[in-house]
Amino acid sequence: MKKLLGILLFLGLLFPAGVFAGGYASPSTDQLLKKIEQLSHELAQVKKELKEVKTKGTNAALQRELEALKSKQEDTADDLDDLSDQFEDMMTNGVGRFEVFGDYRFRLDSTRAHARSYYDAIELGRWMQGGMQGPMPSKKESDDFNNDTLYTNRLRLGVKVKATENVTFKGRLTMYKIWGMESSAKTAYPFGNNGFMWDPNISRRPNDNTLRVEMAYVNWTNIMNLPIWVSVGRRPTVDGPPAQLRYNYDSRYATPVALGVDWTFDGATLGYMYTNPWPGKIRICYGRGYEAGFDSKDNPTAGLDDTDLYGFSWDIINDTENHRFANLQFFRAADIPDLMEGRSISSNTMPFAGMTTGTPERVDATSDLGDIYHASFVYMDRFRGIDWFVSGGLSRTDDRGRNFMGYGLLTDPTDTTKQNHWGWAAYAGLRIPVESLRSKIGFEYNFGSRYWINFTPAADDLYLSKLATRGHVGEVYWIWDVPAGEAISKYAKVFMRIGYQYYWINYTGSGSWLGKPWDVDDVGDDPSMAQFFAPVNQMDNIYATFEVYF
Repeated sequence: MKKLLGILLFLGLLFPAGVFAGGYASPSTDQLLKKIEQLSHELAQVKKELKEVKTKGTNAALQRELEALKSKQEDTADDLDDLSDQFEDMMTNGVGRFEVFGDYRFRLDSTRAHARSYYDAIELGRWMQGGMQGPMPSKKESDDFNNDTLYTNRLRLGVKVKATENVTFKGRLTMYKIWGMESSAKTAYPFGNNGFMWDPNISRRPNDNTLRVEMAYVNWTNIMNLPIWVSVGRRPTVDGPPAQLRYNYDSRYATPVALGVDWTFDGATLGYMYTNPWPGKIRICYGRGYEAGFDSKDNPTAGLDDTDLYGFSWDIINDTENHRFANLQFFRAADIPDLMEGRSISSNTMPFAGMTTGTPERVDATSDLGDIYHASFVYMDRFRGIDWFVSGGLSRTDDRGRNFMGYGLLTDPTDTTKQNHWGWAAYAGLRIPVESLRSKIGFEYNFGSRYWINFTPAADDLYLSKLATRGHVGEVYWIWDVPAGEAISKYAKVFMRIGYQYYWINYTGSGSWLGKPWDVDDVGDDPSMAQFFAPVNQMDNIYATFEVYF
């Protein structure tokens, strides 16, 4: 019986559904449109012939020809009405309402990193908790980390569908994994932040072969016949401008400036669009970054506040026709916790699970640390075919608390008074087309200061978000459009991307708000600068991708 069911299922895959439903597959949207166009042309030709016959007179032969043409006109008009009804039904009730698209990416990374000597904060903490019995743990010597080849697969499936004239749903599912692995553990050492899998990066870090919801939101536009819209759901807040140049997207993908936010979160937006003196948009944004739950003795996080994000994003110029774009954004992340609810996936982060939840893997918040204020801008333009951009950012911490280990917003246990810190970053780049080679060549550079902090854990950099780096990062890349034949859909393209990144890191803790940034060259000199993760000071990464959009 099982064998028979298997054969039937196999046959079901071989034959189109329409064979079993009625002998043929239902016509596609394109087929209906072509038939409607053909009948419209035939109807126009019949009308033309009918007009010519009428001008010739009214003898018996001409009268018969006239009647035949009238009959043909009526039949053609009826066929056209039937097809139009089918097309309208398909577009409103069938698959024609849906736009389905996606992309697949194979990627190879080859990476080398170097870390300075340091004292391990976990080892020192255990020694101190044990009454400092025996010798103090010795510092760990500088070390090199090499991974010649790491391969990843990424599949993304998107959908767009209208519910009503002014309400549209958009969503995307993502699968992203390392070859031969079902976790991201191999990218977590020595870069400790990669050892946590939590809400902002769950669909953006290599994980297992599960399709996860990266975004799912609804747009309600043209409210009260005004250029106002509301959007709510899991937001399109990754790969924002100017990332579309490096990733070879056809247009801007997300709202936030990439230098400030690359973070999948849940929230809502109220927007307004204007056209004079040039096209632009204004958005007021809200999001929930962490849910503290009930204020109850049975809740381990009782007493903590929810983490909320309040933002303002202004597309000062959004002139797609002239490839000119300028955006300014501000936001406040209120009541930042020391950690977020999630899962530890590597040996160097599992101690945090034990300390925060008493479990082997699960981590959670233990303290409110304060607020982070952020501002960033980007300006993009095109000059003689060359795309270029400049971007900058400012960050400021409002220090209001410490966790159970004495760490706060960019502060260490050595900081006994309130410490508010300003940080800044700069980012610039250009992309040059080489049409004779079906190619584009790009150059990018960014710098982050000692106390620079942004929200980019979902950035598409395998080991460390380059825009979160407290130091320098340079990158050069080459994009080649593969001559793979005529595109079948408007989404279709095939290309390869080869690039090189060099990280020159000045201070510890890039991308993390917990703990004080120390000079990487000094942390091995003083146990009070102890680190949870190896202080990487240099890294270079070569990558190559093969990408298919469909």
